[in-house]
Amino acid sequence: MKTVVRPLCSIHSYVYMPEWSGNRAPSAAAAASSAGYTHMVVPLRNFEAIDPAAIAKTFEANQLSPVNSVNLLPHADLSSLDPDIRHRGIERVRQGLRLARDMGSHHVGGVLYGVLRKHERPATSEQLKHAAHSLSVLAEEAKVMGIRLAIEIVNRYESNLINTVDQALNFLRSVGSDNVFLHLDTFHMNIEEADMRRALEAALPVLAYFELDQNNRGRPDQGAIDFDPLLSLLFASGYDDIVGIEAFSRNHISEEIGGAIGIWRDLFDYSCDVADAGIALINDARERSKSVSQSSAGLCGVRSSERALKVSS
Repeated sequence: MKTVVRPLCSIHSYVYMPEWSGNRAPSAAAAASSAGYTHMVVPLRNFEAIDPAAIAKTFEANQLSPVNSVNLLPHADLSSLDPDIRHRGIERVRQGLRLARDMGSHHVGGVLYGVLRKHERPATSEQLKHAAHSLSVLAEEAKVMGIRLAIEIVNRYESNLINTVDQALNFLRSVGSDNVFLHLDTFHMNIEEADMRRALEAALPVLAYFELDQNNRGRPDQGAIDFDPLLSLLFASGYDDIVGIEAFSRNHISEEIGGAIGIWRDLFDYSCDVADAGIALINDARERSKSVSQSSAGLCGVRSSERALKVSS
């Protein structure tokens, strides 16, 4: 029997649960797999809530692979000028890497370079230097574990360090590792990029995660962002890595997380509506890309495929 390889599609677990919960994970994993997803984001915020063995078992039973994000904290921050705070930040990411490894994950992303919060002043070159050096050390440790790192670019209200693809590419040059990639999120791109298509094209050689997230952070099919031009470019380029879906609603998110990212309204009622709309957007765009003319395929080969530590599906 021929094995059917599903395209790599990921959905954030917060679509299904207010915060990560081992009790709710089996039903969420089953729903995501049934909708057609191959991956689910397991945020590593509260390490005590993470049972790697149980997650591995649940995901294997549902033919899902975990991908992870790790957040930094004011007292554990890779960009801090205080060496003790930087050390705690490195140790926090190290612990996250171990948890990810033990649940079978090969991808750890998020705002790995600094604390996600509203800042009062611009970042300094020293902060960026410290963040880059710390990530270069962690990237080599992650590689030994079979894990790649992917830094997520977020908007000005959530970071003062990196807000655009151009800034992120400069940062990656400072890191100097072939095991650190980019995670683009259209919600943030819509705020910060003057030209989202150009930014996506620039990121393609080091892109490991492309996330569809509407301007209001609700259902992907109900908002101001037109995903079609971006997905057409993505698939015409030969991109074969993860495309993710993310959405938040006040009635589906915890108070802490909703407050941190400003989710004040009920933006969807049913998780299945988000999941179904997201997978339809991705699959429709991928099917259309198959009929792209040869003359439109000039971007093929732009990705450094030999660099990528591929995520198992």
